[in-house]
Amino acid sequence: MINQRIMTDARLRGISRLCHFTKAVNLPHILEAGELRSTKQLQGSTEGFRSSDTQRLDGRQDRICCSVEYPNTWYLDRAQRSDPNFCDWLILTLDPDPLWSTDTVYCPHNAARAYGAGITNGYDGYASMFAHEVQGQQTYRRSDDALYPPYLPTDQQAEVLVANPVPLQQIQAVIVPSREQAATEVARLRLVSRRAKELSFSVSPDMFDKYKLSGLLKRGIRPKENPVDATRGAGRAE
Repeated sequence: MINQRIMTDARLRGISRLCHFTKAVNLPHILEAGELRSTKQLQGSTEGFRSSDTQRLDGRQDRICCSVEYPNTWYLDRAQRSDPNFCDWLILTLDPDPLWSTDTVYCPHNAARAYGAGITNGYDGYASMFAHEVQGQQTYRRSDDALYPPYLPTDQQAEVLVANPVPLQQIQAVIVPSREQAATEVARLRLVSRRAKELSFSVSPDMFDKYKLSGLLKRGIRPKENPVDATRGAGRAE
């Protein structure tokens, strides 16, 4: 079911996608399954699956954690530092359709705060992400500056918790921080799956730098995302 009010507002804001980050080691499993699944669905059923958040203080392991338009790079940085055994991470950009599903719930700040107490549903839950003032790790106030993008939540750690698996066809791109990692991921996927060609890769180091990304977005500047010609397997940006 679709919440028409949310869909209309999201399109007016220019929201074109959701983002989800994960360990690169999980990408072959996503390809094999043909969809992106929640932690609850994956635990105990997929050999080699590595959760991006082992605590899940939000209590919603049955949900896929996403963010609006750009990744929650602040939490990605924390996740990377908490698991030094897995150095390679990537960001999946997804079609925005789950944003206006009636099964989706929302949080105006990091959902783990207060053990998920800020999670709500419906249009009010969606709108809370764009409130003039949000109390997250600190008090965030929506800038009146015309440069602040309407698609950007007031707190950049706002979360969208998706209930249903996301089909592979709704993954717009796989974003990595370097051409070298793009080449590695493409080569690895080709060894394990014929479906590797169904994924598009882009390189964007700024999307893995919390300070750089935040600064750019606050000034209304979108970070560069350079497409990679995955058919060559060499990670060469076009």
